[in-house]
Amino acid sequence: MTRDNGLFRAETPHGALRARNVVIATGSLNCPKRPPESAELPTTLRQLDSSAYRNAAELERGAVLVVGSGQSGGQIAEDLALAGRPVLLATSRVGRLVRHYRGGDIFNWMTLSGYLDMPRREIILPSGKLPPRGLLGATHTISLQSLSAQGVVLLGRFLGVRNGSLVFGDNLDEHISFADESSANVKRFIDDCIGRAGLNAPPAEDDPAEMIAPRLASPPKIELATSGIGSVIWCTGFRGDFRWIKIPDTIDDDGQPIHEDGIGFVPGLYFSGLDFASTRKSGIIAGVAEEAARLVNHLARGSAI
Repeated sequence: MTRDNGLFRAETPHGALRARNVVIATGSLNCPKRPPESAELPTTLRQLDSSAYRNAAELERGAVLVVGSGQSGGQIAEDLALAGRPVLLATSRVGRLVRHYRGGDIFNWMTLSGYLDMPRREIILPSGKLPPRGLLGATHTISLQSLSAQGVVLLGRFLGVRNGSLVFGDNLDEHISFADESSANVKRFIDDCIGRAGLNAPPAEDDPAEMIAPRLASPPKIELATSGIGSVIWCTGFRGDFRWIKIPDTIDDDGQPIHEDGIGFVPGLYFSGLDFASTRKSGIIAGVAEEAARLVNHLARGSAI
């Protein structure tokens, strides 16, 4: 897509389209990311991204190394363990959510309490990057502790391959503590909301998945030749593919949109569906209606937001 004389131009198989305003709604999580260290693994190992995983039966025989302990990593590690596969999980510094709390689904509570309305400026990390979404089970709570109780070998952050061995950081304890603290913070936020509003909610109860003691081995390195690992699944996040936009001041050096609350710096250009674009709810189902209404109302008025 290009822009000339105030009009955007996009080439399609059916000819060029021109418009004064464009809303790019392709999202920012459509291309899996892998760390540079993935290139250090031998070609004999099958590597796939979380988006390509379907079930344990499709993988090569042997143990599976899952890299990344966010939502995808935790759910895939548990699925593999339940299928009887040996699983090693290289963890990361990511939060956690319980599935149910005080008589309701955690997402209902986060919506009602306003937790999801926290603005982007209060979420962004000191590095300028956005945090990953926390570990959340589809139907029940998953924690690093509960995974270890199911036989998953927990490891620190994956650092690469050295002299034929997989090397991991000495930060597993930190990752477990961070997940515990983040879960506790969310529950405190919800408790405060319940108290202020005087809601008749059941009392808080400990979630068994959070109370179980972890089984920690955490070897600093694992020899590939004797590990039995046949597959590696990268659960290390996604990014958007915006290379097709050929307009100055639109994409940053990392290839991602330059925007504020989804509003591009080029007049008439907007982005919808970006993760954490305005608030915690941006980029997930909870934020779709609010974001769509805001953009449509603006375009109908024909004035700047």
